[in-house]
Amino acid sequence: MKRAVALILCVLFCLAGAAEEKTDAARAEYPYALYSDSCILVDAETGEVLFEKNADTRRYPASTTKIMTLIVSIETKDGREMITVPASAGDISLDSTRVPVYYGEKMPLRDLWYGLIYNSGNDAANAIAELTSGSVKAFVAEMNKKAEELGMDSTHFTNAHGLHSAQHYTTCRDMAKLTQYCLENDLFREITFSTGYTMAPTSKRGELFLDHHYGITDFSTKYYYPYARGIKTGYTSQAGQCFVGAAVKDGRELIVVIMHCGFTKNEKWIDAKTLFEYGFQLLEGRD
Repeated sequence: MKRAVALILCVLFCLAGAAEEKTDAARAEYPYALYSDSCILVDAETGEVLFEKNADTRRYPASTTKIMTLIVSIETKDGREMITVPASAGDISLDSTRVPVYYGEKMPLRDLWYGLIYNSGNDAANAIAELTSGSVKAFVAEMNKKAEELGMDSTHFTNAHGLHSAQHYTTCRDMAKLTQYCLENDLFREITFSTGYTMAPTSKRGELFLDHHYGITDFSTKYYYPYARGIKTGYTSQAGQCFVGAAVKDGRELIVVIMHCGFTKNEKWIDAKTLFEYGFQLLEGRD
């Protein structure tokens, strides 16, 4: 019996040693232990990659897709235009996130843009697509054209909202390229960096206040990081937790892209804060 116990303990010690060596190797490769399976940290001004982990692995972007949806629309349309919500807004799964907006509802197109980002409205995504390009299919073609123009070589979109499709994928590096481009647009920054927006009442609903409830930008949470700004979260069971965000400190701006992260919605905030702090320390050390 004693020999059996000794043998079991020996095996456990060997396994523990192997696990520790594996952890040490991971820490040697990456400066921090991270929850995310893929991520990248980029200097928004120069495009320099400050840190990366599996940044070229194809991932499902979930609702971070809406970054591309927004930039394609705001580069094409005037947000002050009064629109009528098309029937395609309702062409989404029952478990979809919604603004909500309704077929036949009239509002400024700008309200759909805010609903797309703040409430991650899949209904808004379809409506924006049709109102911008005439049909969802035509709009998705424009999304892929923009991706090609930006050198997003490992990206392909099949919809405007990010609901799962095997042929709808990207990488952290590609999303960082897209975000760096988007941050050059003042309206994009205004929409994704602001902390709240009120949609005016319509004939089908009352006034609607939008707030994205991001832990990293909410001072009442333990995940708050004062330099963080927007931009967009995403989640499906296939994509895992995703986040594309920015942080601004002392005239410097960083972009972080996190994909397939953790088991709850909060690990992505931990990773984002860790990476932002690492990036700012790295840049400050160069001064």
